[in-house]
Parts: sequence; C-alpha cells; structure tokens
Amino acid sequence: MASDGEDINVTPAESLASATDTEDEEMEPPQVHSDLDSDEEEQLEVEEVPATAEEADMDELLRQLEDYTPTIPDALTMNALKSAGFSTVDPQIVRLISVSAQKFISDIANDALQHCKTRTTNIQHSSGHSSSKDKKNPKDRKYTLAMEDLVPALADHGITMRKPQYFV
Repeated sequence: MASDGEDINVTPAESLASATDTEDEEMEPPQVHSDLDSDEEEQLEVEEVPATAEEADMDELLRQLEDYTPTIPDALTMNALKSAGFSTVDPQIVRLISVSAQKFISDIANDALQHCKTRTTNIQHSSGHSSSKDKKNPKDRKYTLAMEDLVPALADHGITMRKPQYFV
C-alpha cells in the first residue's frame, strides 16, 4: 500500500493480478433485511406496466369492453368466427370483433342515410313544386332504407352489391 503521498505506477498485468487476488478471498455477500414478514411478501401483487403508450391504450380499451354490451351478441360473433375456421377464441377478441362489426354496420347505415337525404333533396329541388307533405321540417321527416341508397353506401366501403335477377 502506498501512503504518505507516494506515486504508484501499476501496469495492466499487475492490476489484473491484484483483481484476481481479491476475488479469491471469500467475501460475505451483503444481507438485505426486509421489514415485511414472509406472509406479507407473498401477498404483494406486482402490476405489469405496459411498455408503450399503444399497449396502455389497448389495455384500457379491453378493460372498457368488459363492461360494454355490443348490439351484436357475442354468441353470434363466436358462431360466425367458428364457421370461418376459428376453433378457440378469446372472449376479449370476440367482444372486440363484435364492437368492430357494430361500427362497420353503423358507418354503412349512416352513409346510406346521407345518400337518402341527398337524393330526396335533389328530387325536391329538381321537380320545382313540392307538396305540403314535403314541406316538413327535415328533422321531423322519416327516411326509409332503400336499395338505391344502400348500394352506393356499400360501394364506398368496397362492397359490390347487385340486385338479383327476377325470373317471371
């Protein structure tokens, strides 16, 4: 040991030799003492923290879906998935697919309604005369889903639909 301000020059070989000498000595590992009893340690639950914001959003969505009842029943979705070839399906996935299908159908119905409103407005303005029935407030008017409104709405979503031929 150097003391009293002596300069020490150590070569890498000497440094390595001194490091292995200290490793040979048995050192007692530090003891970590816990304030918790062994029973309390077993009861602690560790909550997994999502790695990314996307995973956190997905976890939150799945938690919210547990309490939500979609319009399309889970049994119907599961039956459709099984007929498509899925053998075992996680209930969370079934619920997610049910909500996705509900959103898809809702979007198509909304687009068909917009087509219907546009079509009826164009018909009223092009005819030049309107009856007292057509002068109702647009919010009070009732619309009927017709094929002529549904076909363009489905085409907007990539679905081609044609009327079947009728044989007389």
